[in-house]
Amino acid sequence: MASSEPEEIDDFDVQQWASAQHRDDTEEIRVLKKENASLRQRLTVAGRGASIVLGAVQEAFDEDLPRISVPKPKKHGKGDEEVPVLHISDTQMGKITETYDTAIGIGRLKELASKTAKIIELRKSMATIKELRLYLGGDMVEGEVIFPHQPHLIDTSVIKQSVRDVPYAITEVIVSLLSVVEKIHVVCVAGNHGRPASKHSGSHPETNWDTVCYEIVRMMVHGTEVNQRADTLERVTFNIPPSFYALDTVFNTTNLMIHGHQIRGMIGGPAFARQMMGWRDSIREPWDNLYFGHFHVYKQGDLNGRWWFCNGTTESDNDYALERLSSSTTPRQRLQFFNAKHGMIADMPIFLTYGLAGGDGEQAA
Repeated sequence: MASSEPEEIDDFDVQQWASAQHRDDTEEIRVLKKENASLRQRLTVAGRGASIVLGAVQEAFDEDLPRISVPKPKKHGKGDEEVPVLHISDTQMGKITETYDTAIGIGRLKELASKTAKIIELRKSMATIKELRLYLGGDMVEGEVIFPHQPHLIDTSVIKQSVRDVPYAITEVIVSLLSVVEKIHVVCVAGNHGRPASKHSGSHPETNWDTVCYEIVRMMVHGTEVNQRADTLERVTFNIPPSFYALDTVFNTTNLMIHGHQIRGMIGGPAFARQMMGWRDSIREPWDNLYFGHFHVYKQGDLNGRWWFCNGTTESDNDYALERLSSSTTPRQRLQFFNAKHGMIADMPIFLTYGLAGGDGEQAA
C-alpha cells in the first residue's frame, strides 16, 4: 500500500531537478530558448521596447490600415491669407484624476477640433485660410515610470496610450480639421512623460513614447511604403525632429517649440529669461517666438520683443499645478492666427469643458 505520508522535501535540490528535466532538449528547443532570451533582453533594455513596438505596428499597417475617411475642404474664404496655429500639448492620455481619464481626454480633443473648425470657418468671412499648423508639444502620453506611484494613477498601459489611444485621437483631430483647410503641417516635440524610464536610466535621448505616438499618427495618415494613402500624402506633412526643439516658419515669423521640462525655475522669472536669451544665441537658426507646455498653465509674455507662449493642458484636477504653482484652471489649449503683413494677429484660448459639471462638452459629430 502506498504511504499517505507526504514525501520528504527538506533536501530537495530545485536546480538539480530542473537541470535533469532538460537534459534531453533537442537542438531546436535550445535555439528557441536562446532566441527567447535575446528578445526578452531587448525588451527590458531601457528604450528598446519603443522601437520594437513601432516596428510591429508598421508591419500590421502594411497589411491592414485603420479606416479613415478624408473630407474635402470647404471654400478657402476671401480676403488676406491667414494661417492658424493650433498648439496641443500635455494631454497626458491615460492619467486618472477626479475629472479626467482616457475617455474624457479623447472627448476633449474632439471638442477642441470642433471648436477650432468653427472659429476657422468664422474667420473665412474676412480672410483666406488654406493651411493650418498643428504643433504637438509633448506629454501626449502619461507614461508609467516617471514617478514611483504613477502606475496607480493611470487607466491603461503606456503601450496602449502611445499605440492606440493618442494616435487615434490625434488622427481624428487632423481628419476633422481637413474639412476646413486644404493642408495641415504637423510639427512635433517629445515630452518628459514619454521617456521609457527615469531620466537617470541611460536610455537613448531620442527614444520616447511621444515620438512613437507621432510616428504612428504619420502611418495612420500617410500609410506605409507598402500601403500608402495618396489622398493625404500632400495634404498633411510632418516634422518630427530628433532634437529637443522644432522650428516652424509662418510667413515671416519663425516659431521655436520645446516641451518645457528643459526650463529651470518659474516661467517668466529671471532664470527663465536667461535661458530664453541663451537659446536665442545657441540655437543656430534664428527664431522669433517660443512655444512650450509642461507647466499646465496658460500664460504668455514678451522678452525684448520675443514672445513666449506657455500652453495649458486638456487635463483637469492636476495636483502638480495645484501644489507647485498654486494654480487650478479650466482645461484649455491655444489657437493663433498669423498673416503676412503683421505676423501674429490673434492669440486665444480654446476652453475645454467636456466631462466637467455644467460643461457643454461640444464635440464633432
